[in-house]
Amino acid sequence: MSFRLPPLNAFRVFEAVARHESFTKAADELFLSQGAVSYQIKSLEEKLDMTLLLRSARAVTLTAEGSRLLPVVRSALRRLQEEIAAIKAEREGGTLTIALSTYVATRWLSPRITDFLEAAPGTKIQLQHSLDDPLPGPGSADLGIRWGHGAWAGLQAKLLIPSPMQAYCSPALAAEIARPADIARFTLLREEPPFDLWEAWLECAGLDPAVAGPSQIISDSNVRVQAAVDHQGLVLADVLVAPEIESGRLVAPFDIALDGWGYYLLYEAAMAEKTAVSAFLDWARNEKAANGLRFR
Repeated sequence: MSFRLPPLNAFRVFEAVARHESFTKAADELFLSQGAVSYQIKSLEEKLDMTLLLRSARAVTLTAEGSRLLPVVRSALRRLQEEIAAIKAEREGGTLTIALSTYVATRWLSPRITDFLEAAPGTKIQLQHSLDDPLPGPGSADLGIRWGHGAWAGLQAKLLIPSPMQAYCSPALAAEIARPADIARFTLLREEPPFDLWEAWLECAGLDPAVAGPSQIISDSNVRVQAAVDHQGLVLADVLVAPEIESGRLVAPFDIALDGWGYYLLYEAAMAEKTAVSAFLDWARNEKAANGLRFR
C-alpha cells in the first residue's frame, strides 16, 4: 500500500516542538503563531495516524512513536540542509575539478594556476590525472583538458591550445639527418596505439610508413620527450615542448607539421552554470587572447 508523506514543514515544526518541549518556544523560533504550530502538529498526527506528542499544562513530551520518529526526522532535515548548502557552494565557487594528463598539468596548467586563482578568489583547484577518458565519469570532474581533433560526443569542446605535431630530436641526432628519409636509421619514440601519429607524419613527409626505423613505445609524454632529449630517438611533440626548444635541448630537423590538432577544454553543457567553471572558461578565453589566439 502506497503512503504519501505529509508536507516537509510539518516535520520541521515537530522537530522544533520536540527539541524545545514547548509549543510557545517552537513558535518563536519558527516565526509562527502558537495556533499555527498546534495546527501543524495536529495535521501531522492525523496524516500519520499516530500520536507524537503528549501535551500537559507544564510540558510537552514525546510518545513512544514520537521518540522513534524524532531522530529520523532530525537526520533527514540535517542531510537535506547539508546537501543544499553543498550544491549552493559548488554553484557559487567551491572546488573546480579538472581532468588532465600530468604532461599538460606540469607544462601548461601548473605555471598558470596562481593567475587563475587570483582571477577567481575563493576557488580551489583539484586535479585528476588521467589519460584516455575525456571526463572520468559523471560528476567526477567539472572540466577536462584533452588533446585531439575537437569532437567528443555529448561534450562541449573549446579549443585552448592549437598544437600541430612536429618531429623533434636532440641537436646531436639532428646533425646526422639531412633529409626526411634519413630518419629510417633512427628510433621513433611512439605513443600507445591508437594515439600514435608517426604513420600520419611519415605520409605527410612523403615517406612510406613501412620503411620506418625501429620503434620504442613510451606511454608517458614527459618521459618520451626526455628520451628524445637524451638522444634516444625522434619524438612527435606539440607546442608544450617549448622549454626544450628554447633551451636548445630539442630541435626540429624538418618544417613538416600535422595540423588540426590541439588541446581542448571539455565539459558538459550544464556545468557551464557552475560559477567556478564559468570563471575558468572566462580566464582561459583571456589567456588565449593575451597570446593572440581566438577562443572557439
